[in-house]
Amino acid sequence: MKKYFVFIPIVIAAVLIFLFSRCEKEVTYPVKVICNFSETGIDTGAVIVGATVTIGKDNYAPFAQATGLTDATGAFKYTFQYEALLDITTTYTYIEDGVTRTYIGAGQIKLMPDQLVEKTILMIEQQ
Repeated sequence: MKKYFVFIPIVIAAVLIFLFSRCEKEVTYPVKVICNFSETGIDTGAVIVGATVTIGKDNYAPFAQATGLTDATGAFKYTFQYEALLDITTTYTYIEDGVTRTYIGAGQIKLMPDQLVEKTILMIEQQ
């Protein structure tokens, strides 16, 4: 009889642990922004290395913002924690023959759960 008094609480504890310890995978929202030079806004030129990419705005919650530079492939990658529709702004400035040239671009991106969402931004020269 004493064996049952020890065995029953162990079985109940095992069932409770099984029921309340479900392992749920954390959902992520990865994004990849690619920046390209463009002369007309509809043509695609070379990728831009070192462009500043800003996702979100100043008045957005911190978890809905990201800022960084494009890598050697012209891409900026980031992973968000929540689904959202976010604004993207990009800038790139360089000096050529003493003349400062600034390129800008903008767009929007909808984050999708566990899917890498790619957005190409065509950057045109600001006059």
